[in-house]
Amino acid sequence: MLKRAPSLTLAQFRDWWLAGRAERDKHAMENTAILRMVKNVATGEIAMGGAEPPFDAMLAVHFASLADAEAGCRSKLSGLPDDDANYVNASAPVQEMIADEYPMGEKPDAAAVLAGTRRLKIIRTVFRRNDLTHQQFKDYWLANHSKLEDVVIKQSPVVRIVASFAVPGALAGKQAPFDGMVELYFKSAQDIRAMFASAIPAMMRKDEENFVQMDAPAIRFVADEFIVKEQAH
Repeated sequence: MLKRAPSLTLAQFRDWWLAGRAERDKHAMENTAILRMVKNVATGEIAMGGAEPPFDAMLAVHFASLADAEAGCRSKLSGLPDDDANYVNASAPVQEMIADEYPMGEKPDAAAVLAGTRRLKIIRTVFRRNDLTHQQFKDYWLANHSKLEDVVIKQSPVVRIVASFAVPGALAGKQAPFDGMVELYFKSAQDIRAMFASAIPAMMRKDEENFVQMDAPAIRFVADEFIVKEQAH
């Protein structure tokens, strides 16, 4: 996760990160084991119940194995993530982690709705409850909370849900900045507002009390997702 330099507008940062870095991104894809590169840039809209996020962007790179991911992080992915002080706020520490990603559900027409290289979503980080191990946190989410995510898919405008879990001990044993992350995909900003105006968020929060540390400083921001490159595999 990255924060833009204070001198830049969100639009200026977006233009630089997507277009200005295109050649560097291409080089990284061609010279590393990256299978897929995704860039997420905040839209500037504040999710209901949230605050202005401490980050403006998130880079996600996908690998075939944990070994490839760790090797990529050790090599800094041929210059990724970005550290150009003209564009990236050096006073905001970059947050990075290696995670397992799980598709939690999607509407039957998700592929058509989310076709193209740009997709709208909410990104939210999650901290496990203090009395749970990471494995207990993950197991509860996959076995129990996932059932409510099925309800969300059926009864709300959410098009797709993806959950990611930090891999303990990865990144040379460095502590992950958070335990998990959920990404909710939408067709439009109006659908986001409709979802937050419904009973769905309260239902989800009630169950989250069973495995999430509710008073932890989670990050939530609305973002446009851009598929930079995806290898055939």
